[in-house]
Amino acid sequence: MSDEARQKFEYFYLEAERQKALGHNDAAFDLMCRAAEIDTTSAAARFFLAPYYLQLGNYEQARTDLRYAAEQYPGNYWYNVVYANFSQQSGQHDEAIRIWSRLLKQNPDKGEINSALAEAYTAKGDLKSAVACYDSLESAMGMMEPITIEKLKLYGYMGNREAMVAEAEKLQRTFPQNTDYMRLLGDIYLEVGRDSAALSMYDRALALEPKNGYVYLSKAGYYEKKGDSIAYNNEIRNALMNRHIDVNTKLNIFSTYIIDLMKKKQELNRVDSLFADMLEQYPQEEPVHRLFGMYLSSRKEFTRAEEQYAIAADLAPTNPENWLQLIGLYLYQEKYPEVIEVGKRAIQYVPDQKDIYMYVAVASTQTKSYAEALDMLETGLTYVDEGDNETRSFFYGQMGDIYLEVGRDSAALSMYDKALSYNASNIAVLNNYSYFLATEGRDLDKAERMSAQTVKAEPDNATYLDTYAWIFFKKGDYSLARLYMKNALDKSQEASAELFEHYGDILYMLGEVDEAVEYWQKALDAGSESAELLKEKIKQKKYIEP
Repeated sequence: MSDEARQKFEYFYLEAERQKALGHNDAAFDLMCRAAEIDTTSAAARFFLAPYYLQLGNYEQARTDLRYAAEQYPGNYWYNVVYANFSQQSGQHDEAIRIWSRLLKQNPDKGEINSALAEAYTAKGDLKSAVACYDSLESAMGMMEPITIEKLKLYGYMGNREAMVAEAEKLQRTFPQNTDYMRLLGDIYLEVGRDSAALSMYDRALALEPKNGYVYLSKAGYYEKKGDSIAYNNEIRNALMNRHIDVNTKLNIFSTYIIDLMKKKQELNRVDSLFADMLEQYPQEEPVHRLFGMYLSSRKEFTRAEEQYAIAADLAPTNPENWLQLIGLYLYQEKYPEVIEVGKRAIQYVPDQKDIYMYVAVASTQTKSYAEALDMLETGLTYVDEGDNETRSFFYGQMGDIYLEVGRDSAALSMYDKALSYNASNIAVLNNYSYFLATEGRDLDKAERMSAQTVKAEPDNATYLDTYAWIFFKKGDYSLARLYMKNALDKSQEASAELFEHYGDILYMLGEVDEAVEYWQKALDAGSESAELLKEKIKQKKYIEP
């Protein structure tokens, strides 16, 4: 280049570096592009630009630039490391192996290169070469647990059990007083079927370190394999009561243990005892109370579960999981005042949890506190993610239902339309909207189209079949109404006064008066809310418009 071109290149290059340091990435990219146009042979400029091309999704240009820099300067450690990593991450394992091998020759003392080369061989599926890399690393750095663990994984993938045993034995011999390596060797013995040797190794470890709770856990695995449930339970207890195991590990052990017992349908009384011991050790550990609450919920011991979740929520009030679990229990049992009380308290600590607003709104609706329910839904909507159209649709649908309850029909339909604009397949809204139109005798063709979607989506849902049948009733198509209402009755899980009354109305219109009266009586016996109207229908033996 001429001196003038060189000066321009250096200006644009240095200014690009300065703009990058200031965080002005767009300016840095534009400046470096101009520098690269002036000197097309500059490896530094192309290396600089490669990450920007990656962000732009131009992977081929990024690869080309990184490869150019690495090949132009094969002795540049950074250029080659970045290119090798890029090749590995993009699945070009042979290229990664080539670059890592070149780097290793230049830097034989850098163990991280050997590890990276081993990972590249592993990704390619050349496990023997990967093991050779770790062997070389071990020769240079000595016997180390991370290296041995990686080799054990590879031997496991290869199905080479003898090599796994030999490797674990070598590690244990090198560090004969390390109880963790004894346990590791015992676990491998157990895996390959050398059970007696495994138990012997566990006992040796406990003789040296009787408080090593992880060894008790491994011994539990031995007894489980042998089918000795009593010894297995004892070792699990030893592990859980061991104060040298951290609480999170214990909870993982305990969770697995509980699930195993429940799968086998074994006696669970001992679990309560273990929880009592755990709570004595960790009275202030929120995860312990939460796990106990989950266990009690699974046993349907809801009152005790509520107590544990309440304690967990008090210990960690900013963890929404405990509040949601506690509120969920109350909802399941239809304890609506408790849902409202706890939900409002939870909102003080986790105000961004949209589900809590939703649950409180549902409970408020059930207690006929409609203004409060609407307020909860409106506030909860502000915490719904912009792209979460299904949740947004659900909230608007709930608001529509509430407006119907309080007689604000136009507001209800507006909310239903808004709900469907976010999710045109919101089945609950489609059903409620179409049923409202049917009861009002309005826009029945639209009601039929919407209701048809619900029946297609859930053909065994008695409620949706009832709506569909009632639309046909309103349209005067009594034969179709009868067909779908009979289907609804067949699909219904329990006696429904509303279904009985509707079916009676349809039968009357078909001229089957005696059968109609029979179903009106069934509706009355089932506790219909329109009892007075039903009595009049039965008395006069005729359909009366509500």
